[in-house]
Amino acid sequence: MSAWLKDANLALLELRGPNATLRLVNDAASVRVVEGEESSSLDAPPLTVRARSPGIFLDRHPLHERAIALVAVDVRAGDPIGFLQIGSLLLAVPAPRAGTLTDVLVAHGAIVGYGTPLFALQPIEGDAS
Repeated sequence: MSAWLKDANLALLELRGPNATLRLVNDAASVRVVEGEESSSLDAPPLTVRARSPGIFLDRHPLHERAIALVAVDVRAGDPIGFLQIGSLLLAVPAPRAGTLTDVLVAHGAIVGYGTPLFALQPIEGDAS
């Protein structure tokens, strides 16, 4: 099951029975069983941030060398985490909620369509924005 979870690139698999719950968490480095307190923080599934328009995905501003949002870094709701370039127009891709960026799903410079998944964001518990 662990190998399948990694191969399928799934972050969480939860199996519930009448008397028990089993959670397997894939953090890209390993797959582990989660029990007790830690499991409650995983109730919110990762959020997929999607392209709101077709264009060219940029993880950094064209005048900068570094990506503006890095994996495993916390972002606030509304923070720009990437850009879509449409001709000469540059649109920011904002974080829809406060959370931790867990994955960048598209390569810098890739052509994307409307609705293309761009980022995975783990919402911060208690943030309802």
